Amino acid sequence: MIPILLTATIDTHGMAGAAFRSEERLDMYVEALRFYIGQGCSVVFAENSGNIAAVASRIGGDGDVEYMDVSGEEYEQSRGKGYNEAIMLHKAILGSEKIKDARCFFKITGRLKVLNIKPLLDECEKLHRKNLSLGHAYSFLADCKDHRLYEWLHMPINGHAGECRYWFANIDFFETKIWPRCDKMNDYPPHQYLAEDLMLDVCRDSRGLAGCCDRFRKQARISGRGAHNLGKGWSFFYSTDNDSFALKTKCFIRQLLRWLMPWWRV
Repeated sequence: MIPILLTATIDTHGMAGAAFRSEERLDMYVEALRFYIGQGCSVVFAENSGNIAAVASRIGGDGDVEYMDVSGEEYEQSRGKGYNEAIMLHKAILGSEKIKDARCFFKITGRLKVLNIKPLLDECEKLHRKNLSLGHAYSFLADCKDHRLYEWLHMPINGHAGECRYWFANIDFFETKIWPRCDKMNDYPPHQYLAEDLMLDVCRDSRGLAGCCDRFRKQARISGRGAHNLGKGWSFFYSTDNDSFALKTKCFIRQLLRWLMPWWRV
């Protein structure tokens, strides 16, 4: 079974741009973790602010969960959440027994519930098994949008971004194709390089690479509140409520496009 790796930061220590109070974040993580336990998932729950016990005590002995305290002095608040999550991922991947045994993982931002997680995991499992049988070094499956439609329509919307909330990789792919790029990450100008930028670069560079794909056949259906501060008056595109009618509609449209035009990364 592919373990899901949930990343968590309960106390952001006042990081600029971080959303939600610690109490809210704790409730979100517990709710999401209970959801994945209910789905029968094998979970690695990694927390980097010294509050892993607060989550574990609320869950008790339920579920197949490996709790990992990945706190430390390596984190840099001045570089934002993307850089610090990358460090968290690296520490969890190197230290987790579940990931070590599986040699792969499905990363999810820990506050969010991927409602159709099982079909997505099945898709990853098929890809990974095929890659192992063919002797491919890498397994990678992710999503991105990478098109010029909004530019053609003169809409002030970014059509080029990697999906950083969820993605699948084996350890070798992460260590050789993702982790070496992470030192560039910074949420703030003038050296801004976001997690979405990094994942877009990874998706582009992996196209045509054996064992890699930057398009799920299934559209992920996510529940939970987003933390971005985008807006520009385009609520259909920038809503932070993943359970809103607008985002559910967009999700439905994207699923149709995945079936009809899988080559169009929209």
